[in-house]
Amino acid sequence: MFLGFDPTNIFKLIMNSKQMMQDLKVSSWNTKGEGLLQGGWILFDTDGTPVAAFQEDAKKRIPIDKIIEEATKIGASKK
Repeated sequence: MFLGFDPTNIFKLIMNSKQMMQDLKVSSWNTKGEGLLQGGWILFDTDGTPVAAFQEDAKKRIPIDKIIEEATKIGASKK
């Protein structure tokens, strides 16, 4: 059992995140501003694999119900 830091996890995180963004057909990245007005949520499982992503819109409410539903599914799948 390996409990130390694995430097390849950062690379895996970036590649998995890019793949999730492509799968969801996100047309632009939020790289400007302070990050609080628009952005998104990416939910990861315990292995660091992105499971769900939600793009925020400043004109709409955050989809808290959907985020909680996905987080509950992640927790249930690990039991």
